[in-house]
Amino acid sequence: MALICTEINEWIEEDVSKPIEKWEERTKKKCNKSWYNPFGWQWVCTFVSYFVKVIRWIIVTVGKWVVRTVCKIISAIVTFIIEVFTGLWDVLVGIFTLDWRSVVDGFIQILIAIASVVIKIIRIVFLIDTVAFIIDEITRMRLREYVKGLLEKKYDGELLQQIKDELRIDFGAFGFRIKMSGIRTFVDSETVTKKNPTIPNLIYLHENGKINLRELAGFEFPQGFGRRKRYKTLKKDLVVSGGGGGEFDNPISESELNLYISSQGLKGPKFIILCMRDKALDTKLNVSSELAREIGLMPQWEKKNIEVISPNHIVHDGMDTMNTNALEDFLIDVIGREDSSKSESGAIKDLCIPVTVGIFKYTDTLNGLSSCLKESSCQNEHKASGITYIDNKFDFLFKYVPLHELGHFFGLCHTDGLDRVMFSPKQSNYLEWDTIPNLFLHSGPKFTFEEAKSTWDYIVEHYSANCLAGIQKD
Repeated sequence: MALICTEINEWIEEDVSKPIEKWEERTKKKCNKSWYNPFGWQWVCTFVSYFVKVIRWIIVTVGKWVVRTVCKIISAIVTFIIEVFTGLWDVLVGIFTLDWRSVVDGFIQILIAIASVVIKIIRIVFLIDTVAFIIDEITRMRLREYVKGLLEKKYDGELLQQIKDELRIDFGAFGFRIKMSGIRTFVDSETVTKKNPTIPNLIYLHENGKINLRELAGFEFPQGFGRRKRYKTLKKDLVVSGGGGGEFDNPISESELNLYISSQGLKGPKFIILCMRDKALDTKLNVSSELAREIGLMPQWEKKNIEVISPNHIVHDGMDTMNTNALEDFLIDVIGREDSSKSESGAIKDLCIPVTVGIFKYTDTLNGLSSCLKESSCQNEHKASGITYIDNKFDFLFKYVPLHELGHFFGLCHTDGLDRVMFSPKQSNYLEWDTIPNLFLHSGPKFTFEEAKSTWDYIVEHYSANCLAGIQKD
């Protein structure tokens, strides 16, 4: 719902401000005194016309503030109700099934929901959210002017105007409306390979110790309580449900999985395993869409699922921050990104559609990894662009991972402080002098104005004019 509030604000700025963005003509009388007039009579007068643009700013800003405030209140209440009932359900299910992980998860979710709604109400009642809104509006204006300056230094003429119109530099909701691909990887119980055509690929990999099929199906948690994954099994058989909304579920049971393994794939239901649940994916993409606005990006997501077969693409061996060759090969071979060593223009074109790929797991404690086509002050140059990430339980901690990696994708570096999106628990200090005030003021991690400027330095330098103008050709 927070993203919906943001999009409504953008709609107000886009559709309300544009029609009424008119210069208002005003006339002022101006008289000059003659040197020979001892009485100060005004003999020579002229009428000066000038234009002002004031009303549009007041209407749009106040309207956006009202919408944001109302949305925050509704969002806090609705989210609280949903989270509490979801937590209670986890507690009840855990008690009846003797799954104490579920009981603990439920209590943690309820406590987080209570704390979150209290903080949001305090921020609204004491006008803290209003202060944050004013700061955000000023920052957006400054960023708009900064980007305008960058563009005018590099482009001119009709092309410059096309880019300005696409980014809404002079009117409307400023931002780079950039297509992004939100991919989930999955495995299929029926897939066989040329190397082992007699048994399903999953059976072969499981029996040879390449993967743990019980872990992928969600029946074992060797990674520990705090880093549990939310893999999703889904039977292929058609299931007629009673209707209603929400996420579709048709999971296999542990006994059905055991039958599939023991019969080497000959018995049991046919199924797929997705690397994360629908809700987990949507949460991460929505958070990325909302907070990316702070650095002038307006992601337009296209979601898709891609099957992985190789064990190195299910458990990503060799992927670490010092050696991303495995990541580059995965992005090129599986996801279809261009290899810059073979097609520099194709790889540059890929920048216009960043890919975020949800995977099953790494072999170490990584949560995400980025491959940047062009180097920055803290990023090496790679032969393909894109990011991968995993889904861990507890969204309040891990929902920012794809956004963090997207920051690297656009050249940003790690920073200190839990109040920053680009914070890294491995390489950064947890607290700075303003960390706690910023967390309370902004109700979560943020990008800074300097990071927004760095993002646009990177974009204007490396992205094609066609991409920025919204006329990228195939």
